Amino acid sequence: MCSKDKTIQELQKEYDGMKLSYHTVKEAYETLRNKVKSLDDRLSACQKTTKFLEARYEGKQIVLNQYIYDVAKLKQELAYKENLVNKLQSYHASSYILERIFNITPNGRIIIHSMMARWWKKQ
Repeated sequence: MCSKDKTIQELQKEYDGMKLSYHTVKEAYETLRNKVKSLDDRLSACQKTTKFLEARYEGKQIVLNQYIYDVAKLKQELAYKENLVNKLQSYHASSYILERIFNITPNGRIIIHSMMARWWKKQ
C-alpha cells in the first residue's frame, strides 16, 4: 500500500468516526428535544391548572368573605335585639314594682295600700 491509500483509509476511518458521532449527537438531540417538548406540555398543563385553581380560590374567598360579613351583621342584629329585650325586661320589672306599690288591678283601677293612704293623710 502506498501512502496515498493509507491516507485515504485514515480519512475514511475519521469520516466513519465523525459519521458515528453525528448520529449519536443527532439521537441525543432528538431525545432532548422530545423531553423538552414533554416538559413544555406538562408546564402548560400545570399553568392551566394553576389558573383554574386560583380562579376557584378567588371565588371561594369571595363567598367566604360574604359569609363573614353576614355573620357580623347577624351578630349586630342579635346585640341590638338583646338590648331591646333587656330594656323590655327592665320596663316589665318597673311595671311590676309600680303595680305592687300602687296595687293596680287588671282593669286599670288604682288601689292605694292603707299604709300609703295613711302616709298621704299625714302630709
